[in-house]
Amino acid sequence: MRPSLYVFSAILMSILLVAACGDAETNPQGSGTNPTASVLTAAVSYNTATLSWTVCPDDDFASYVLYRSETSGIASNPSAAAVVTTITDIETITFADSDLAWNTVYYYAVQTVDSSQLTAWSNEATITTPDSSGGGGGGSALSCYEIQGQADESPYDGDDVTVTGIVTVGGNEFYAGTGTAQYAVIQDVSSGPWSGLVIYGYDGILTSLVRGDSVVVSGYVSEYNGLTEVVVNSVDLDEAGYTVPTPEELATVDVPAEQWESVLVSVSNVTVTDDDLGYGEWSVTDGSGDVRIDDMGEISYSPSNGDTFSKIIGICFYSFDNFKIEPRDDSDLIN
Repeated sequence: MRPSLYVFSAILMSILLVAACGDAETNPQGSGTNPTASVLTAAVSYNTATLSWTVCPDDDFASYVLYRSETSGIASNPSAAAVVTTITDIETITFADSDLAWNTVYYYAVQTVDSSQLTAWSNEATITTPDSSGGGGGGSALSCYEIQGQADESPYDGDDVTVTGIVTVGGNEFYAGTGTAQYAVIQDVSSGPWSGLVIYGYDGILTSLVRGDSVVVSGYVSEYNGLTEVVVNSVDLDEAGYTVPTPEELATVDVPAEQWESVLVSVSNVTVTDDDLGYGEWSVTDGSGDVRIDDMGEISYSPSNGDTFSKIIGICFYSFDNFKIEPRDDSDLIN
């Protein structure tokens, strides 16, 4: 007995259906195998989270998508989370998420996507950023470099902070105006650009500080007329007798730059080019361009055009819209 046309049609439809659904990886809505999920870990330092995860072993890998949220349950509601980054290199399995809010809990998850747009979620990892006064997680103080933030204005402007450094200008070495105000300057041991910081206090709080003291300073960050400084609430002496950082040797034309603000610097083989710029300021050059010299320190020298120095040392200070070198005393003016 010959099969009916209806039977042949039914068999043909069955074959076509199997062919269409047999390779589920080509059908994102099908029942194919999801990619291998990564295992995510997270660590925090200051307001930066460092995320790392295990590599996807699958040949059809397409991307890692890193999500962040301030509430848990990212995998169940990814639309409520932020996509931090999408990475298409299978071997790139770390990412630093910076400039996070202080004193905040963050949740992270990695979604692995394959070439068929099938996905798998990692575990959810969490970190808590510290408050800005204690530095990174373990309560260590911030550095001058971190306070400066490699920018015109500190990222900590207005924040309560704790910072550590080596005293390069003692509490009684710079004129700070009338009243009980005082300046001092500290610097990171490592030196280099952005490594210095002015500290400012009242009522003798900085009086005991001398060059070479290693100190821990607490206060708040202020951008005072363009100068980044910490207004001090307390100062703790960690250890005395450190070697003061070596001055950064610069060309005179290079001194007026934000990266050298509050850093101990020096210029060599200079000649006085203008002995009276007003308010105790004068200028010198090594031939590359003029830089101002000021008299906040205990200086007895009276400048005269044409005078020469083999070296001038001082703090790169910023006031009245100008960068200038502030020698600490006459010993910083070397003939």
